[in-house]
Amino acid sequence: MDIQQKIDGDQGRFYIEQEGRLIAELDYRIKDNVLDAYHTGVRPEFEGQGIAGRLFDQMVQFARENNYTVLPTCPYILVKFRRNPEGFNDVWEKK
Repeated sequence: MDIQQKIDGDQGRFYIEQEGRLIAELDYRIKDNVLDAYHTGVRPEFEGQGIAGRLFDQMVQFARENNYTVLPTCPYILVKFRRNPEGFNDVWEKK
């Protein structure tokens, strides 16, 4: 399962498809070098396999490569940041 990325203006998505079906997504928007990660979803039959974590890792890597900070408005993303605050200090936009 490969992670793909789609960007349309200031909106973006990391996602995984399998056999033409969307199975997981992490949606974001970018404004003033702040990436607002506002939604993460995984189809129920794929939960518990670490897929959301892979999308999260890809999003953090993308933010670092592009010098964005991440505003975690999605509850899942916020929990991931809070579990390891030192590991994400360089990208975590705390508002």
